[in-house]
Amino acid sequence: MRTLLFLAITSLAVPGNAQETTPEGLACFENLAAPEFPKAALQSHVDGSVWTTTHVNAQGSVDKIDTEVVSAWGDGQKLLTPPVEKAIRAAKIKPACAGKTVAVVFRYRLYGEPTSNAKVTSKTEAPNIMDIESQPESSNQTTSSSKTPASTNR
Repeated sequence: MRTLLFLAITSLAVPGNAQETTPEGLACFENLAAPEFPKAALQSHVDGSVWTTTHVNAQGSVDKIDTEVVSAWGDGQKLLTPPVEKAIRAAKIKPACAGKTVAVVFRYRLYGEPTSNAKVTSKTEAPNIMDIESQPESSNQTTSSSKTPASTNR
């Protein structure tokens, strides 16, 4: 009995088995554009991560997108999911990924106070993370306002 249990556990730990079940990532997309950072999310200071699992059919088209949102804000799912799904559906899938499952995490991050004209940037981290970041309108505004209270306290 112990031998069978040992064999079962060892077969799960073999690297070859893990690779077969590991979903593909950003490499499956030819032209995945960064999703927009919704203005409502910027104004409400809502951030979070949208974990996606995209099921690609045999023809290489998006069949289904499963999402899970991790956010401290109640509106996170409602505000962040639609632009992510729109970006995935607009992207072209590489032929080699037809019939596969593609997992990508979209991390929405806010820095500084919300502004009307926030600068939104994006970057990717292989194999499956895309960061969508909002910076304050200008660092001079943040620096000057943060120095004023400090000099008053002295």
